[in-house]
Amino acid sequence: MSDSPIRFKFDAQKAANAAHALLLMAGGSLNYTVLVKLLYLADRKALICFESPITGDRFALLPRGPVLTRILDLIRWGAIDESDAPWFDLISPPSGYDVRVIGNPAENVLSGAEERILADVFEQYGRKTWQELSRLTHELPEWTNSAGGAIPISPEQILLLSGKTQEEVRKLGAELAALERLDADVAEYAGMEWEEAGLPTAQSGSV
Repeated sequence: MSDSPIRFKFDAQKAANAAHALLLMAGGSLNYTVLVKLLYLADRKALICFESPITGDRFALLPRGPVLTRILDLIRWGAIDESDAPWFDLISPPSGYDVRVIGNPAENVLSGAEERILADVFEQYGRKTWQELSRLTHELPEWTNSAGGAIPISPEQILLLSGKTQEEVRKLGAELAALERLDADVAEYAGMEWEEAGLPTAQSGSV
């Protein structure tokens, strides 16, 4: 396992764009369990192929198979904080068990490779029912019986089970940790520059 745990940051804009793309492929609406399963399969494939998921959401095992936790919570319970707003600009709250497209993205934040993954996942799985997708995801190597609870799935687990070596996973963890530190340093430096210019910063509580 890597010395630095592999962590990705949830991107509500990319998650909304990805869900929007899948919903359009389905004609505008889908059972929300189907949508979450398709997004899980797309994130999983992107992680294995490009070492980076599309949405950055956390993986977890539930009794009906693996899911993306933040997206499932957004659909079931609504926004967690203001950073989730992009999801609700494009995706409706559930009506019964279905969600639908309600807007169009102001910009496409998905790469061409991510769009191809979404299209491939929909072509392969998009016409299946939620029951069929539940059974299918029970056959994935990361599946284990969650005994009625929720069990986190680490990116390391998925990568190792897909055939990546311990060294490859360790290296990815180190690279992501270095990028995270760089982002923190840049944010701190930018805050210092704003303070020196007499401008309000997020830390000052002014907006």
